[in-house]
Amino acid sequence: MQPQASPKASLLMTTYEMPRHLELVFAGLERQSTYDFELVVCDDGSGEGTRRLIEGLSAKGLFKVTHVWQKNEGYRRCRILNEGIRQSRGEIVIFTDGDCIPHRDFVRDHIEQTEAGRYLAGRRMELGEKVSSGLTHEAVRAGFFDYPKPSLIWSCLTGDSDHLQRTIRVTNPGLRKRLKMDRIPDMKGCNGSALRRDIEAINGYDEDYQGYGREDTDFELRLQHLGLSIKSLKGLALQYHVWHPRRSFTPANDNRLEDLKVSRRVRCSNGLNKS
Repeated sequence: MQPQASPKASLLMTTYEMPRHLELVFAGLERQSTYDFELVVCDDGSGEGTRRLIEGLSAKGLFKVTHVWQKNEGYRRCRILNEGIRQSRGEIVIFTDGDCIPHRDFVRDHIEQTEAGRYLAGRRMELGEKVSSGLTHEAVRAGFFDYPKPSLIWSCLTGDSDHLQRTIRVTNPGLRKRLKMDRIPDMKGCNGSALRRDIEAINGYDEDYQGYGREDTDFELRLQHLGLSIKSLKGLALQYHVWHPRRSFTPANDNRLEDLKVSRRVRCSNGLNKS
């Protein structure tokens, strides 16, 4: 099988030294219901294990795989994402993380729900430590996340995992509206998408954000300042976050975000183009 010459979408996936999580995510990507996308792995300085996994997925030829790597000099997610955007080709740019396993219709839902003048925002289920430790790439490839399995339901009932409702795919527009799935407050960096032309109009991610946190909110607010509105993917583009210890936010980033809210600027100066 040959990858699409001109894929509709580019899936940008951030990662840093989490090869086991990445292996599970790759298993989910292998069984996507559409291959009309390319994968760009935005790697913030991982080692040999991650490189081997990426090469192995690329060799299967399901879709084009690009490994964008930078030396690890602290958390520089905005910088590697901008480089990934530069090296990608799709009309639609989908953002996800290397610890979030996609449902088989994840990419298809983002593509089919794309709409001019809007950006898309989905959510993820939080897998607990116990169920995460027992996951295998064989189970993911066999369809473990196609629908809520008894073991996943039990994990939620016992308090290990959270947000069982996010494991059910709902496609009917009327039902989605009745269940208020058509409403969502914000976009998370692990599950969102926008048209390339809109991302270029805001100059991508702001690389002046140093450390962890708030860069995705900045990105979303500048899309809003451009005139775009949010579109909910609740019940669509399902994904499952594999457990790991949480990071702490960088307090200084809150101040930069507040400045953006006041200025209402659209473009950042230290982004895709340095200006």
